[in-house]
Amino acid sequence: MKRLSAVGAALFVALLVLARAQADSPQAPPGETSGAQGAAATADQPDATATPGAPEKRPPLGTRIFNLRYKKVDEAYLLISPYVGPRGSVKMQPAQRMLTVQDVPENLQRISGLIGSYDVPPRNVEVAVQLILASAGEKSQEPAPPPIRGVIDRLSALSTRWTDYKMVGNARVLGTEGERSSMRVGDDYKVDFRIDQVSDETRVIRFKPFELSRRDAAIEGNERYASIMNTVLNLRDSQLFIVGASKVEQSNRALFMTITASTRRP
Repeated sequence: MKRLSAVGAALFVALLVLARAQADSPQAPPGETSGAQGAAATADQPDATATPGAPEKRPPLGTRIFNLRYKKVDEAYLLISPYVGPRGSVKMQPAQRMLTVQDVPENLQRISGLIGSYDVPPRNVEVAVQLILASAGEKSQEPAPPPIRGVIDRLSALSTRWTDYKMVGNARVLGTEGERSSMRVGDDYKVDFRIDQVSDETRVIRFKPFELSRRDAAIEGNERYASIMNTVLNLRDSQLFIVGASKVEQSNRALFMTITASTRRP
């Protein structure tokens, strides 16, 4: 009986010491695990500061105002429209010859370069025209004049139908981009055209329109001309271009026209 009492007393003292030791040790806050287990648990948990699916930071929009001096505002608008970004916008003010563009800096820089190379003073273009009448039949004994010999070689390479060539007339005139010009070619023909655009990048000169007319011999007094060709031409700078106008001639003759357009720098 005494032995049991001693064992019970010893057990009581041991429990009391254990309870006091737990009370003296620091307690971790709720939800926090100490030691290696806590580090492992923290590594497995997602970062509470990150926002899943957050959009990337977009560059700020800038604004540029372009004052056009030489070209039309609507034409410049059509030029830059394909380069405006999805967040960008363009405001036209034709009366003030002004474009206001809002876009990201990269697009604004590209648009500025486009307008800078487009809004330049009108270019001068020298236009030279030759009219050559080709006929089928007996070949003339007279040699072709030197100015059209190279053209005859090119026409002969395209068709062996024509055997004789004669110069009807030739002329040249200095035109200006954006303006209309006219010149007489020979006794019965004239050419009217407008130089619509000169591209420094592609070296192409655009004529819109380009018209060849023939004098109506049946009208006396005032000169009247009937149009025999009215078209749009895109010509390479300083390259010879040959076009046929045979629909106004008899079946055994054809009228050919050579055109050379050359830019002239100030």
